[in-house]
Amino acid sequence: MLSKDVSDIKLVLERRLEIKNIFPNFDEVSARLKNESGLRVYLGIDPTGPEIHIGHTIPLLFLKDLLDLGHKPVIVIGTFTALIGDPTGNDSTRKPMTDEQIKQNMATYVKQLEKILPPESFEIKYNGDWLSKLTFRDVIELAGQFSAKQMLARDLFRDRLEKDRPLGFHELLYPLMQGYDSVAMDIDGETGGNDQVFNMVVGRDLMKAMKGKDKMVLPTRLLILASGKKMSKTEGGIISVNDNPEEMFGKTMAIIADEMIADVFQLCTNEKMEWIERRKKETADGGNPKDFKEELAFKLVEMYHGREAAQKAKENFDSVFSKGELPTDMPVYEIKESMANILDVLVSSGLVQSKSEAKRLMDQNGVSINGDIQTKWEAVVKKDDILKIGPRKFLKIK
Repeated sequence: MLSKDVSDIKLVLERRLEIKNIFPNFDEVSARLKNESGLRVYLGIDPTGPEIHIGHTIPLLFLKDLLDLGHKPVIVIGTFTALIGDPTGNDSTRKPMTDEQIKQNMATYVKQLEKILPPESFEIKYNGDWLSKLTFRDVIELAGQFSAKQMLARDLFRDRLEKDRPLGFHELLYPLMQGYDSVAMDIDGETGGNDQVFNMVVGRDLMKAMKGKDKMVLPTRLLILASGKKMSKTEGGIISVNDNPEEMFGKTMAIIADEMIADVFQLCTNEKMEWIERRKKETADGGNPKDFKEELAFKLVEMYHGREAAQKAKENFDSVFSKGELPTDMPVYEIKESMANILDVLVSSGLVQSKSEAKRLMDQNGVSINGDIQTKWEAVVKKDDILKIGPRKFLKIK
């Protein structure tokens, strides 16, 4: 349990935050967290996909720490900003989303958030409630707080221009919209990934200009994959808090590189730092990183599904991937005839999104029937066959 002791506050800030990018600075933020109560700190999430993944959980766990310190988490669902799409981390303009897509994506957000933040412990807001009501005059007045030079100084925008890649004028407005969220809520602080610092500082500047208030900017470290890119819905390879126990365990073992294990433990769990550092050293001194990674997979499943489910997921992983056995609980797909084309089954069962994806997997030797790799697109499956797709997915044909 956290207290307002200086050492606890220091631990909260240093565990998940990018310290050098805190505003106004580490000492002032520490003092406010210690001496004030009920500070409202928000995290914005654009519903560009239906899943909250463990990269999102870093600022959410930070908000949980702030809750334990007596402050108030606020979650803003970007029902308006998602219509444009955050340009952060993208080399090209995002395809605009429809209202219907946004509604579908956010349908289960609250339940996913409540896996980390206790129900009714946080406010939830939708930025369409205020951004959609701004007049063109309002937008002009907001834009007047910044120069074009300030916006184009952002690394992302400058890189696009230098590489002669499209830069939509509406994308220049995204930081302004995110910044106005702070003003509309009269917020005390904002957290989010370290790649959001520019947008968060725009909000800080607007708060100073329009409210005379000093907003804290509290950027969290990013979960960087072995590819060098952050875990995100755009890049793929996500571990979702909604994944079932077996998926979560298997994805952790497949996606998390050995050199990432300690960082994921630190950023995405509440395991004690002393234990993490000890296991990190033991692994570096010759221990098997697979054991360390299995401990991480177990911990993540335990966080979202409980200890019993974590133990079962570990046993299933060991039997399927270490001993070569079939999973005891695999999905079943019923075909109408005695046999069916493999491409049709892969798509209609939902294992892949399209026939082109199915063909690509087969070309890469990623599909097998009863243990035999299938490369011919005209191959058929029969009742009682076992399909294996990639390293972790199985399907029994009925």
